[in-house]
Amino acid sequence: MQGAIHASWYRRVNLALLAVMASCTVVALLILPWELLPRDPRWGWLLVPVALLTNFFWALHHEAIHGGFHPDRERNLLAGRAMAILLGSSFHVLRFGHLMHHQYNRNPIDRPDAYDPATTSRWKARLGFLGTLLFGLYLAEVLAPIACWLPRARVGRVIDRIYRGDYPAVSAIRLAAHRQFLDPKRLRVIRTDVFLAWALVGLSAILFEAYWPMLVAFLVARGTLISVFDNVYHFGTPIDRPDYARNLSLPAPLRLLILNMNMHRVHHQRPALPWWALPTLFDANGDRYDAPLIACALVQFSGPIAIPDLQAVKSHQPKGGQKSSPQLAGAGSH
Repeated sequence: MQGAIHASWYRRVNLALLAVMASCTVVALLILPWELLPRDPRWGWLLVPVALLTNFFWALHHEAIHGGFHPDRERNLLAGRAMAILLGSSFHVLRFGHLMHHQYNRNPIDRPDAYDPATTSRWKARLGFLGTLLFGLYLAEVLAPIACWLPRARVGRVIDRIYRGDYPAVSAIRLAAHRQFLDPKRLRVIRTDVFLAWALVGLSAILFEAYWPMLVAFLVARGTLISVFDNVYHFGTPIDRPDYARNLSLPAPLRLLILNMNMHRVHHQRPALPWWALPTLFDANGDRYDAPLIACALVQFSGPIAIPDLQAVKSHQPKGGQKSSPQLAGAGSH
């Protein structure tokens, strides 16, 4: 009974957080350029705190991806779609990519921090990784749904190109993508969401008028924050351990701001567990933090890691431990 009351209270918290996310986004994209900027361009500074809340917005959307935003499946879906539109993408596309990450973590297309020195030079791998890290990940999340506007046959060919190869996990993802994105009903939903997301950005661009650089800066900041922190919990981890993830420490206020996503090993153990229950499981498991989150985020800029080095990480890993990669060794641990 007490647990049900507890869950009900947090469900209301989630709805309140959704209202905050929606209000902040609408103010930044529509109200600010329409009402405030014509009065005084200094109102543009309001975009800074909204941009800094990007990872909170993503964390709340992440709850919907795992069905934890609301116990009613339809309401959870509607909330997830609304949040994805506000983030400039499609819920079905983002959910597919994220759930495949959980099921096939560290497969060849889910390890942007790794490269094969036998086929790719260090500088080329570094250039590609830094592009992904700085904005590329978010750009892919925004552009991928647009491909769903192509004819269904072309969508299938795009899927085959993205998930090409004979690696077992990639082949499984390719088959799942065909089922997901070639379903006519789901394709219509994705196309609708893409239209609404781009209509929002397009209307915002019209309203910003001469202040359009502010909008561009806001969107770039949002994309950079999402891209930098997307893979930080898996950077430099073994490439054949789909269950492997790091817990990274943050001060309590910042931890709450990203809805405990920094307890990422706990999250991978129980993906359906809601954000508010992660600390309880963290303590029950006697788990620990492996390093500070901000330090690990910065270490990523040292560049990608050669696959043989990641295999060395695996081979020297104590049983049950979370061994650091050479780059992360300097990040400190808790």
